[in-house]
Amino acid sequence: MKNDLGNNRWAGLAGLAGALLFFVGDMILVGHWGAGSDVCEGSLRMLRESTQVRLFIGDLAGPIAGCLCLLGFWHMRQNLIGRSPYLGRVVLFALGAAIVAVSVVHELLVPLRLAHRYSDAHPGAAVELFDALRSYLNLAHYLEDGPAYLGAFLLLSLVLSGRSSYPRWTAMANFGLLSFIWPLAHRVPVPFGSVLFGGFESLTLSTFFLVSVIATWRGPATQKTGCSERPDCAEVLNHTLSDRRF
Repeated sequence: MKNDLGNNRWAGLAGLAGALLFFVGDMILVGHWGAGSDVCEGSLRMLRESTQVRLFIGDLAGPIAGCLCLLGFWHMRQNLIGRSPYLGRVVLFALGAAIVAVSVVHELLVPLRLAHRYSDAHPGAAVELFDALRSYLNLAHYLEDGPAYLGAFLLLSLVLSGRSSYPRWTAMANFGLLSFIWPLAHRVPVPFGSVLFGGFESLTLSTFFLVSVIATWRGPATQKTGCSERPDCAEVLNHTLSDRRF
């Protein structure tokens, strides 16, 4: 039992590390100080100005972060399948597919930057390449959003209905729910607006894993049940009855 709890903790911490690594990778690639409303222009400027070494380092963080997040979602699954075996697995597969798509989006930033550089050096020569990369990037975003919102909605419903090991208050850290306040980050002024808006997905995922680890650190939350449904209580009762025998 202690080994299972320890493994669950480590998996949750791995998910937190993966989400933070996604954020660090994003900041290495396109991070800059500015207003939330200027994040697109600033990100493109950073992609053009960054050295290849910086781009490769930020880009390679994506697959590692994705693997760590998969471990974090296994931690989440362990807190669901005890009371919702089927839906717990559905949530795991949905969010696993979403995080793979996130890694693909992350990996596309370097080819997109190289296409920008080639387009600047040879105007008009890389139009088809740039359009193809942009279409592929949009497709990866769609593949990310669908499973992510499905998994987030199912997770939210399981937590609020008490069909998980999470306390109901942890629903406030649901990354799908937090995504609805993302447009507010667009209004954050200099210097933190661009950081908050550009890394919002990674930060909300980090918040979810942090709350998940804290809420389940001592194991699944117990519900109030009758004495007959609790093994420890039943054992004490049996010993008490045995002591009263003549």
